[in-house]
Amino acid sequence: MKTLAFALLLLVPLAAQDKAKDKGKAQDKGKEQAAAADFAPWWKQFQAAVVKRDAATVSKGAKFPMQWENGPTRDVQVATAFAARFDFYFTSDIKNIVATRTPVKGGLDGYTITWKARGNEYSLYFRDRGTGWALDGLSEGPP
Repeated sequence: MKTLAFALLLLVPLAAQDKAKDKGKAQDKGKEQAAAADFAPWWKQFQAAVVKRDAATVSKGAKFPMQWENGPTRDVQVATAFAARFDFYFTSDIKNIVATRTPVKGGLDGYTITWKARGNEYSLYFRDRGTGWALDGLSEGPP
């Protein structure tokens, strides 16, 4: 009888831990669904801003300096430089990618678009900054 009571004492906390894990997973899934719901309308606005060459909207919420690897360029130091040279940073290739692709969930807190061009692989990153979604950078590397 003591053995049965001891076994029950061990199992009850384990069952509670499993319930807590399930609840945590459900909460995480709910957060992901909410983030996805917030991302979709933001993405449409972002696409429209890129088409209009609206650098202020495109860079809203972005952190500078921002990683921007494209050829010899490695970063964008300040938002004013991004705005002044918008067409340099958002080349016609990048504008086309933004216009025709949909980002996919990548990592814990963001979305990405990845494509291959000129023998390299490029990825645009978007992150929830806590105050809304924002452009997070461009990376370039071997495929």
